[in-house]
Amino acid sequence: MAATTATCRSRGSQLILVLRVLCVLAVVTCYPCQSSIQHHIDILWNYLRHQVLYQTVYFETWFVVLCYSIIALVPEAMAQVSCFSRYRLERSSAAPRPSIPQLMTEGTLYMLPLAALDTVIVKRFPDVPEDVLKLKRLDWIQRERALPECAPSLGQMVWQVAAALIIYDAMFYIIHYSVHRNAFLYRTIHAPHHDHPAGLHGRVTNRLTVAERLALVLSANLSLRLVCAHPLSRTVFIVVFIGLLVENHAGFDLPWSYDKIIPFGIMGGAARHHAHHVYGARQYQPFFTYIDNYMEQSAQHPSVKENNL
Repeated sequence: MAATTATCRSRGSQLILVLRVLCVLAVVTCYPCQSSIQHHIDILWNYLRHQVLYQTVYFETWFVVLCYSIIALVPEAMAQVSCFSRYRLERSSAAPRPSIPQLMTEGTLYMLPLAALDTVIVKRFPDVPEDVLKLKRLDWIQRERALPECAPSLGQMVWQVAAALIIYDAMFYIIHYSVHRNAFLYRTIHAPHHDHPAGLHGRVTNRLTVAERLALVLSANLSLRLVCAHPLSRTVFIVVFIGLLVENHAGFDLPWSYDKIIPFGIMGGAARHHAHHVYGARQYQPFFTYIDNYMEQSAQHPSVKENNL
């Protein structure tokens, strides 16, 4: 048994090493191909900004629902394949399959408050002339987004998405820690998210009260605003953001997940978030680990002054 475990660990380490090398090679390969990649980004943006669906103020709300509906199917499909059972974080009953009316209700409850905000808020993006925004503010009901003419550079997209994730992670920590430390906030806002008798599964991601959902969506939007994210960067952010959230709640600790590929324990991953759902007293960050690690170290090693009291 011990030999089998050691062999599995060795193979897992080799797989992680290979994936890290491939990621480095992908980055190195992209560097000399920047002009070609940028050309395709320009073509994509020129296409998107002329599409009626992309121009509408409701696009991001719809796109979030679409991404979640598709990505959440991945862990459900994995649960049906026996070879993935070894990576399950808990041996639980099968995740409940929601009916079509339940899915429609869930989508409606998610979209209605956000669509209401989309209707009245003027969406401001970088490189959009101020006079265009002034004209938008004259309308009580917003229908179309004022989009910039030029696409972002590849570098801009990468840093805007990464920076927004880092900022959101810190903001989420504050919100998440607060609702866990306050009994009233936990009962009224956050408790439904931890109520999953069938075990952790992808659809727990969206098991949120309206208040919590609005707080998290507005935090993500604020993070993107703080980095002056281009609309195309925001679109990429949604895909990455939803993918990370669903993976955290999928109930699988995969050897090729992002927290294994990125070294030095920078990222949290599914195992840490599963531990949070089991114990509830730590691992409040959704993606990274630095705040949680610092707070845990501070709790374990009080200051010298406190020790001398």
